[in-house]
Amino acid sequence: MSILWYRMMRSYRSLVIGAIIGMASLSVWAYTWTESSSVRIHQHLQPGKVEGCTHDETVFCTHLPIVSIKTNGQKLEIQKVGDDKRAYRVSNEIIGEISVIDNPSTYNHLKDERAVHTRTKLKYRGNSSIKFDKKSYKLNWIHEDLSENRDENFLGMGRHDEWVLNGPFLDKTLIRNYMCMNIAGEIMESTPDVRFCEVFVDEMYQGVYVAMENVAKDIDRVDLTTYKKGDPFTSYIVRADRQRGLPEELNNFTHYANRMERDTALEVIYPREVVDMPELKTFIERDLSKFEKALYSYDYDDKAYGYRQYIDVESFVDYFIINEFFKNYDAGVFSTYLYKDIRGKLHIGPVWDFNNAADNFIEVALDEKGIQMVQRNWYLMLMKDEDFVEAVIRRYDKLREGWLNEEVLLNYIDETVGFLGEATERNNVVWGYSFDPTKVSSASRLKPIERNLTSYEMSISQLKNFIIQRGRWLDQHIHTLRQYAHESRVKQFNH
Repeated sequence: MSILWYRMMRSYRSLVIGAIIGMASLSVWAYTWTESSSVRIHQHLQPGKVEGCTHDETVFCTHLPIVSIKTNGQKLEIQKVGDDKRAYRVSNEIIGEISVIDNPSTYNHLKDERAVHTRTKLKYRGNSSIKFDKKSYKLNWIHEDLSENRDENFLGMGRHDEWVLNGPFLDKTLIRNYMCMNIAGEIMESTPDVRFCEVFVDEMYQGVYVAMENVAKDIDRVDLTTYKKGDPFTSYIVRADRQRGLPEELNNFTHYANRMERDTALEVIYPREVVDMPELKTFIERDLSKFEKALYSYDYDDKAYGYRQYIDVESFVDYFIINEFFKNYDAGVFSTYLYKDIRGKLHIGPVWDFNNAADNFIEVALDEKGIQMVQRNWYLMLMKDEDFVEAVIRRYDKLREGWLNEEVLLNYIDETVGFLGEATERNNVVWGYSFDPTKVSSASRLKPIERNLTSYEMSISQLKNFIIQRGRWLDQHIHTLRQYAHESRVKQFNH
């Protein structure tokens, strides 16, 4: 009897110790957070340059970096691809030249010494924005002999061959992408770096642009282990976007089960070898589907069998808050990235494209009220888990004390506007006609037409007012997220 009693007590003690360890682990998950460890450069906060220029106004002079593109007589054109239901627009690609002028302490001029000069593949980029008068560009820098991959340091953002020049047009403030990407970069790892610059194409001034890292595998971007040819497994980056029937599109579980947003699909960004290696594509589909099957199962919230064992929960929480706060409602549907290192868990991000954020969405007005990210891919189920909802609420409250604080954001806007200074005036000499909505196409203005702001000052005031009202509304209503995890809503999903 004593031996049996001893064994029972030993077993009971093991269970108690295991429970304590498990509770401690949950506590760590619930209350600790890893902030972005990368050093974020906010261009407008860097030391100023020697003020002003002594020459006359015929010489272009700016405190911003200059990016000059030459097309060498070639023409970029846009064509429509696909049927009406899934039609999209793409640009042809040309090979041109690019020069970057970025003096460290003095103003910049077109004839100054070039920090970078290289051949580049060049094309228009964007989905909706490709229709705008002010075009955005994708750049792939190449060697003089036209071979691929000439890595150069671009405006202090590190060495790489792939870059984006984002041309704010619908965003009359010019600063949404710059501000939101930088704020997100202080919160989430791998957020692309951004810098303001002024752009010339074939010696014609094109205005203020935001130079950006694109989303790519790299030690300074999305840091993943490199795929080794022949391996049956790989780290990967995928993107949710418009379904286009591309060979790199996945038939993951959410897509197969018709749970993806209508006419969207995941496509593989890295590794590109999936185009020619069906077995590699199948590995990514199955690996990603493990998370999705767990998420849509009766055990979705189970500590051992549910979604948590597959994803970096913190990234999903932060992604939700950043995009919800700024009402960036393309997130979770279009331009939505996920990545996974073979050594770790699935992350959502990096964040991308805030051009439509803060009530700048073309199709409909989005005031300070409401929460929509709860309906997006994957979040529809994540929000049914009480632990996930509580993590969102705690994290939101914490971020409102820091980078999402009202005073911080309003100061950020003022400082950025002040930094741009005369560059904004030069930009609006070229593109200022867009403040009259009757002078742009319906694809380049907000609907209804009365929503369009008619001056730069009004656009800045609108952005500020949105930030104030949105933050205060969420402060009062963030706790209503608990309704989505309430037993009355989720009992049909529970085990």
